[in-house]
Amino acid sequence: MDIKARSKAMREILTRLVERARGAIQVKVFGDKVILDEDVENWPRCDVLISFFSTDFPLDKAISYVKLRNPFCINDLPPQALLWDRRLVGAVLDHLQIPTPKRLEVSRDGGPQVDEELKRLMKSKLGVELGGFRVTPEVSLRRDGNAIIIDGKVLEKPFVEKPVSGEDHNVYIYFPGGGGRRLFRKVGNKSSDFDPSLNHPRTDGSYIYEEFIAVDSAEDIKVYTVGTDYFHAETRRSPVIDGVVRRNTEGKEMRHGLSRFNTHLSELEKSYAAKICQAFGQTVCGFDMLRCEGGKSCKVIDVNGWSFVKGNEPYYDKAAEILASLCMRVSASSGRPLPTAETPPQDSFTWRLKANVTVFRHADRTPKQKLKFNFPIGDPWTQPFVKLLNGEKEEIILREREQLKLVARAVEEAKALGACGEDLAKLTQLNNALFSKIDLPGTKAQLKPVYSKRQAGQARRLTKLTLVFKWGGEFTHSARYQSRDLGEYMKKDLSIMNKEALQNVKIYTSSERRVIASAEVFAATLMDHPPPFSYSVSSSPTPSSRSSQDDNSSSLSGHSKNGCYLRTTPPALIIRKDLLDDSNAAKDLMDDVKKRLKILLRPGEPEKRPGLTWPKSMKKEPVEVVKEVIELLSSFRAIMQRNFETMDVDKIQEQWCCGDEPWLFRERWEKLFEDFCDVEQRKFDPSRVSELYDTIKYCALHHRQFLFAIFGENAGQDKDHNQGQDRKLHELYGRAKALFDLVAPQEYGIEPDEKEEIGVLTSLPLLKNIVEDLEAARNDGGSSLTLYFTKESHIHTLVNLVLQSGLPIANRRIPELDYCVRFTRSFELYERNFGRSNSDKEYSIKLSLSEGAHSSNVLDSTLDGRHSLNVQPRRKLTQHLPYSLVIEKLSKHFGRLTEGEDTDTDTSLLETIQPQPRRHINFNDGSSDDTAQERSSVLEILEHQPPVLRTSIHQPG
Repeated sequence: MDIKARSKAMREILTRLVERARGAIQVKVFGDKVILDEDVENWPRCDVLISFFSTDFPLDKAISYVKLRNPFCINDLPPQALLWDRRLVGAVLDHLQIPTPKRLEVSRDGGPQVDEELKRLMKSKLGVELGGFRVTPEVSLRRDGNAIIIDGKVLEKPFVEKPVSGEDHNVYIYFPGGGGRRLFRKVGNKSSDFDPSLNHPRTDGSYIYEEFIAVDSAEDIKVYTVGTDYFHAETRRSPVIDGVVRRNTEGKEMRHGLSRFNTHLSELEKSYAAKICQAFGQTVCGFDMLRCEGGKSCKVIDVNGWSFVKGNEPYYDKAAEILASLCMRVSASSGRPLPTAETPPQDSFTWRLKANVTVFRHADRTPKQKLKFNFPIGDPWTQPFVKLLNGEKEEIILREREQLKLVARAVEEAKALGACGEDLAKLTQLNNALFSKIDLPGTKAQLKPVYSKRQAGQARRLTKLTLVFKWGGEFTHSARYQSRDLGEYMKKDLSIMNKEALQNVKIYTSSERRVIASAEVFAATLMDHPPPFSYSVSSSPTPSSRSSQDDNSSSLSGHSKNGCYLRTTPPALIIRKDLLDDSNAAKDLMDDVKKRLKILLRPGEPEKRPGLTWPKSMKKEPVEVVKEVIELLSSFRAIMQRNFETMDVDKIQEQWCCGDEPWLFRERWEKLFEDFCDVEQRKFDPSRVSELYDTIKYCALHHRQFLFAIFGENAGQDKDHNQGQDRKLHELYGRAKALFDLVAPQEYGIEPDEKEEIGVLTSLPLLKNIVEDLEAARNDGGSSLTLYFTKESHIHTLVNLVLQSGLPIANRRIPELDYCVRFTRSFELYERNFGRSNSDKEYSIKLSLSEGAHSSNVLDSTLDGRHSLNVQPRRKLTQHLPYSLVIEKLSKHFGRLTEGEDTDTDTSLLETIQPQPRRHINFNDGSSDDTAQERSSVLEILEHQPPVLRTSIHQPG
């Protein structure tokens, strides 16, 4: 399915395969729409087929396609059904004389079901008899409870109980004396749990019982094959130890590579790998193995079918080399003439990706902090701040040092005009903040005036003035890598799905610096322009019409010849404040929601709390968890203060990034301590939960060494002495995460009507633009890619508008929307021409969602110098839906605009950022850009088009 065929590992291999073949191989991804909805007669034709089973994949349908078209199959299809039943896998391994753990089987279903055709195939190929009826055996537990007896055969504990279904990963291990461990598909950072009550084997299905093998170094081995001559092996910590999954920066389980080139696999183990590959007919496959007796023997415990190594560049190179060579051998075989450039396409009736509209959240940033002041307009001492408005009726932002000095001067003037008491204390606090933060990146002051409503014959009066002093929120060095990787992923994905879309790219961004920076790096990578490259804001705004923007973008298109594309200039970034900047339109509604959210986290009145999602693992009320968070923070406060007094904090961590220093770290946490520990719980502000969670994640990524050291109870002692304190940090993170997941999504509405209304007021213009983009793509002859870069508030509210639209949502559980979240990849528009004329076309739209650069437990994630979490794969939000249905449902919100509201684009809210060659982007983190030679602006164009071999992938595993 798409989720597998367009995964990172598959993209990496396919793009290498195409490059290695120099245009002789074309890749066609069939896609979910074709696989699930079309008859096999309408599937694209191909010479070589990569097809493998995964969730929801119709294997029988794929087998029918192979019988109809007779492509060469990288992995044979019928034998893949063997992998569904562990009894059949065991029978084949036994026949191959590959060692497996001693096992007993309990079949309560009459035995494994095997298709007659598959039986004959395996009989002729291997001489093995499969299937046959099996009588349900007698099963009992020995009186002492330490052994299972199956038809008189005894298996002592510890033993492993596996469901016969290869798709069921709920495996149990039973220990002598009682208790056991439940293994399951990895959830977060857990893969198993110990259960002291797990004593009696299950009786509700068919199971295999295996001898428990004591493995060397408490590690399992995963072996990957690409053909019978190339093997790659990785070790992982066995899930039976503690069930904790160690993850790398991509969120994948940490494994240690064993390469065939350094002979970590013995010759005997390699022979087993080759036999498995041949017997099951799977050129690309994987299997699990255990080593025991000091490496003198091994046992194969599972065969997985199609499997790829994750995040291993040499493996990608070798796999692509082998597969490309295999494809070329197929093309040279008799009866398979190579198609020529004149060969008409045979799949004109199939579906293809025509357009993609994606909305991104900006990449990683430093924590935002702010001070907020409301000025009583009637008091004389507030006039210096009113003068700062300089007659402006809208919000103004002061960023430059000289501008911020004007705020400091206004503070001194206000003091001289008689500010006293609490007002004087606030002014002093503002002055101190200005003095210490004026030179920090991202420091700014926002002046937000509120005027009386317009009345005939009366001038509007200033009724309220708010000053918000902010610092932080700056683009980090991690953000650069995240944006670059995301651009690379999209480029490779579209190069497989429809590379024409890369020739018609439009990119819109908000005016926030971190958002623009995310879009800049992404755009340069997408269009294959490595640093040095930067952008500058043009001095004149762009015209307001969409057509002029489209003209600007279309001029960037490159040219193609013989399947190779000229490198294009990165598209100009179009700033759309009206679509993508913060809006105060929903402020009153959101303020009301926040007031009601306070009930969630305050003692008493539980009946007033809305019924919201709360993790089952948290067996306490949210108010109790808040109390525990406050207790933990109080403890950490005392420890941090003591350690700052007794330790040489400058030596804890040699290097600091993102412009941070120990005093800024302390200030950030002291502010959190004040917000949580120095207020009565009944006055606790839920919005502080986001700040706590954000700060923990930031420190865990960028200053983890300092974080654990400064909160260490026994500073300066060995790591073992601080393990208890480390657990407390994990407890704080877990509770902060649970509270964040409860509070953050509800800030944009608790009830469905509220979610829709806040969404309309915040993101309706963006949704209208997206619908217009989809309509334009449908009516245009070419393919296109449209991208929007914005902030968290627009992502949440846009998601809410989609959820409240009435579309059939496949999964309504929305994950945390972290940095670089992409709202689908995105709204993907598919097209099929089922007639002879251009008017005979059908359209489909699919929506999906990624949680962005995220880890389920960032404190346990392994980091490198990038301090960066990779962006997670997208999740399906809807199935393929008819175009007209999607447009109708999304457009239902359009009627919510108040009558007479001005929906035309304001030209003052438009700017264009033009790419400027040979300039560096300043990331304000003290790090330098990668050095690289400037590439030639034009790719070499082949003189003659090579013959083309079309390879197809239709089955994501």
